[in-house]
Amino acid sequence: MKGPESLMNTLFQSRISFWAFLCTGNKNKQTKYLVILFVLIDNIFNVVAFAFTELFGKQGRRKHLKLFRVLRKTSDLRERKQMKVLEIISPVLVMIILGILCRKWKLLNKNGIDSMKALVTNIMLPVAIFHALATSDYGAETAKLVGIMFIMLVVSFGIGFLMKPLMTENYRKYLPFMVSVYEGGSMAYPLYTSLCGQDNLSQIAVLDIAGLLFGFSIYMGMLGQTENGEKINVKNLAVSAVKTPAFIASVLGIIAGLTGVIKLLLAGPAGGIYTSVESILTTALTAIILIVVGFSMELTPELFGPCVRTIVMRIVLQAVMIVCVLLAVHSFIGSNKLLDLAVITYMSAPATFSMQTFLKREDGSAYVSTTNSLYCIVSVVVYMILALFTY
Repeated sequence: MKGPESLMNTLFQSRISFWAFLCTGNKNKQTKYLVILFVLIDNIFNVVAFAFTELFGKQGRRKHLKLFRVLRKTSDLRERKQMKVLEIISPVLVMIILGILCRKWKLLNKNGIDSMKALVTNIMLPVAIFHALATSDYGAETAKLVGIMFIMLVVSFGIGFLMKPLMTENYRKYLPFMVSVYEGGSMAYPLYTSLCGQDNLSQIAVLDIAGLLFGFSIYMGMLGQTENGEKINVKNLAVSAVKTPAFIASVLGIIAGLTGVIKLLLAGPAGGIYTSVESILTTALTAIILIVVGFSMELTPELFGPCVRTIVMRIVLQAVMIVCVLLAVHSFIGSNKLLDLAVITYMSAPATFSMQTFLKREDGSAYVSTTNSLYCIVSVVVYMILALFTY
């Protein structure tokens, strides 16, 4: 293939030859038309020659090649980010779709889903909670972060009750539970590690400690009373919490974390045995929860309005809460970009998917599942904005 310089020389030689032909040829009518035509062609040549010089001249070539490399690098980075998002979201979407298909093809029925919920709430989830808390690092900074997040959860949960009049009557009782608490494991964690790397996972994991403590004590206890049509009773709430496997696992996990028992076990010869048992008990946890979410999901016209209204209210409330938490973190702990990104990513996640396993009513289950599934879009949009400003 000829280079730009060879092409320029060929055009220039053709131009000279044609002018020579016109000067030596017969001066008839046809020649005059040829002269007019060639003047037009010559002007076009001048434009092309200028463009070639600008684009492929020594200085022009370097300038445009540099611009091309920058554009190509930007394009490649954008494609990698898009693929990262797909890697994170695809498993979630696939399992939710499988849950929908299991209902449509009647591979599972309500009794089967109830059995899966019982397996999750009584065995798999408590084991996962215990391990997460038992292997966490506890220090002064951790205590401050947990305190800030716990206060925020209580405040946002309380505001949820004040917002109930804004919700349609059928789903009003679920609103406080839908505007607080976050899905860490299936949504916030993978998005954050994609953004900041696996080595910085502890930045967001420590935020989830407060979520686990609040979520499997006050939050799930009150959800159970609400679902059973009972009035909120502090005494019954305390009794229910003590009997809940997830809450017991939270307390034992914190004790194990403070004493360092599990860390010593992991460092010893029996560490591999513990890890293997914990892994086989919890590996399928997220998949089962997402299948339950998909099974209960119903995107009907009647349900779409309440779901969108809930999403808007959660976005507004969480935006205010994010600002408040960031101000508190900067005041009591200090400025930390990785921690700031962790707060924004974590608090942009939907309400916990585990909530689904504590619901008994089909209409409530459909509302919660559909809202959480749609809210995943918000989480991805926030992630993409953070990625745009981070890189």
